[in-house]
Amino acid sequence: NSFPLILEPDELATVQVEFDPMEEGDFEGELAVTSNEPMGTRTSPQEGEGKYAAAYIDSWEVPVDPPSDIIFSVDQSCSMDNDVSRLASNFSSFITQLNGYSTDWQIIVANQDNGCNNSGILTPSTPNYTGSFQSAVQGAGGSYTESLLTVTNNAVQNTDGGDCNAGFLRPEAMLHIIMVSDEPEQSSGSWGTYVNQIIAKKGNAANVRMSAIAGPVPGGCGSADPGTGYSEAVAYTGGVFLSICSDWANSSNLAMLAEASVNQDNFELSHTPVPDSIEVYKNGGIMNSANWAYDTTSNSVTITANVPEEGDAVDVEYAGLASCD
Repeated sequence: NSFPLILEPDELATVQVEFDPMEEGDFEGELAVTSNEPMGTRTSPQEGEGKYAAAYIDSWEVPVDPPSDIIFSVDQSCSMDNDVSRLASNFSSFITQLNGYSTDWQIIVANQDNGCNNSGILTPSTPNYTGSFQSAVQGAGGSYTESLLTVTNNAVQNTDGGDCNAGFLRPEAMLHIIMVSDEPEQSSGSWGTYVNQIIAKKGNAANVRMSAIAGPVPGGCGSADPGTGYSEAVAYTGGVFLSICSDWANSSNLAMLAEASVNQDNFELSHTPVPDSIEVYKNGGIMNSANWAYDTTSNSVTITANVPEEGDAVDVEYAGLASCD
């Protein structure tokens, strides 16, 4: 309307009142009309009801013997010789830990600039997979050897039929990328660019984890500069960050890396929820809200305590807002 409105006696004018509730419930308002007629101001009560556009339930079942696709990528610069040897000699211990969670795993070593593996796709049925891993992880690196996000992104992109890593990326499997370096991540783009390209290729952020064995941030450590870029990628995907100056190959640390290779604690929702309406259930029982968190950026629920294990059922119930023009 263009104000003021000039009305003759008995003349009517229509005005539009918009009501945009952001939560469920009954609401009251008041429309006040001020004029130069004798009563001055007249009021009209308004009532509205807010209702969610829809109710949603997203459900998952954590698979028994969950599949896991694991990429190892290791900085091959001279200062890394001891850590490369330590990774090679402790691979069998890592597999022992991993087999406690899943025997449906695939592993490649990708150190070359193009991301093509130099190990073959290792599985529990590969003859002498330990020896193959040890040879591959100690192989020469390329010019991107201190830019492991570039290398691993190339590895993930080269998984279609006919590509050098064809058959490695399985839709239902957890993708776990483990990077080892004593330098900061030095790719030409931002860490987020590479991580999001990997997630896009995988198709589900909930099934992507990135872990790193690198210098702690911000100060680094005796033999390593701070692993900037790696630490952010790890935090973004809920992976494991281990200091390369620590006893990172001990059994408890290898167990954490193995667990991160299979256990799903992040669940991406199919619709945008009203955060206050979210309820999370495990095996039919409602979970305490202190044990999970909703992230608006990834539109996902992360379970932080009492994490589901294989065979568990997870349901997330929530309400959705309408999209109005």
